[in-house]
Amino acid sequence: MLNNTLKYQYSDIDLEQYREYVSIDDIRNEAKALKGARILHINSVSHGGGVASILSRIVPMMGKLGITAHWYVPESPSDAFFVVTKKQHNMFQGQTWEKLTDREKELYFKTQSRCAEELKKEIDTYDIVVVHDSQYLGIINHLKGNNNRWIYRCHIDTTNPNPDVIDFFNPVIARYDASVYHLKSYILKDSPNPFIMPPSTDPFEPKNDINIIAEDAIRKIINSFGLDSNRPVLLQVGRFDPAKGYEDVCEVFKRVKETVSGVQLLLTGAGAKDDPQFAPYLKKVKSLVTGYKDAVVQAIPFDVIKLNAVQQAGTIVYALSNREGFGLVVSEASIKEKPVIVTDVGGLPEQVINGETGFVINSIEEAVSRTIELLKDKDKRLSMGRAGRRYILSKFITPIHVKNYFRLFKKISGKD
Repeated sequence: MLNNTLKYQYSDIDLEQYREYVSIDDIRNEAKALKGARILHINSVSHGGGVASILSRIVPMMGKLGITAHWYVPESPSDAFFVVTKKQHNMFQGQTWEKLTDREKELYFKTQSRCAEELKKEIDTYDIVVVHDSQYLGIINHLKGNNNRWIYRCHIDTTNPNPDVIDFFNPVIARYDASVYHLKSYILKDSPNPFIMPPSTDPFEPKNDINIIAEDAIRKIINSFGLDSNRPVLLQVGRFDPAKGYEDVCEVFKRVKETVSGVQLLLTGAGAKDDPQFAPYLKKVKSLVTGYKDAVVQAIPFDVIKLNAVQQAGTIVYALSNREGFGLVVSEASIKEKPVIVTDVGGLPEQVINGETGFVINSIEEAVSRTIELLKDKDKRLSMGRAGRRYILSKFITPIHVKNYFRLFKKISGKD
């Protein structure tokens, strides 16, 4: 059984909780055609990233709906391998000046071979294999059989990829039976059998459940950062990565503070095991607010309850990314009834009804203006937050995602 992530899977999912938002009976009907199917998901980390967060919910939910689904994270890779895959990730997202060296290409494919050894004894017991992002795309060269179907699930913005990385991966991607992207604009040229499928978050996971943390506990957690829980907090949560636009949030804070002197800033989140840029980038962001006693830039360990409390404590939540696959931190903030300010990048605007649940902005100046507007109008903040929760619950939650996967599985298996 290729399922080494059980520790991170929410096996206690209760399907009945979701009936307020979706038809569970419809999803069960979708699952009937897949009876007996075995599904394997493969990705690079078990926790600390957006893909891992999604898999921690959809894998056990598939099981609750009668489909055997497992989730495996290869155990062989070295730190040097993740330096290469991070470079590839950035190239997919548009870093046009980079080139893959022969040594990097060799390391990538050697790692694919080693990881395939971990899976080869059991891979043929699965009917469908879903490989998430590019870290392990190449294992298909060693493992694809005649009796299973393989899906490439892309979670990043591939609108303007570096041609060098496309040349490297195209022969690999061509071996897949289907490919899945968040948005139509992300579909790579010559992708096999492409599908569009947005990702999901979940209102009942500990990171998002607004009913599991008392108000006193939220205040204590904010105070633990050295901030005042009685003053407004501008917040961005997520991976510390140059694509996430933390520098721009710092600039927004500085300019807003000239008008609203009591405002505070909190930038927090975690790093991922497969991200070697995390530590140096965190140091850089901290340097941008040196001298501001009410600005905190701090990584926190993987602690979903603390992340929940932090998001609930935010007055306004930002996602000012310059590149973004989808950015589920926006959905997570909206579920907690927070107004959001996002850039018009990737999947961020898909999660916002501009002017109703938050604002989609195109400049730092606009972000500053909208921030001041919201800080001065509590009623607007509250109404936007409530509207945002309703919107996300209608479109981007786990059971809807699972239903979409079932439809995809049926189609590529010829059971639709």
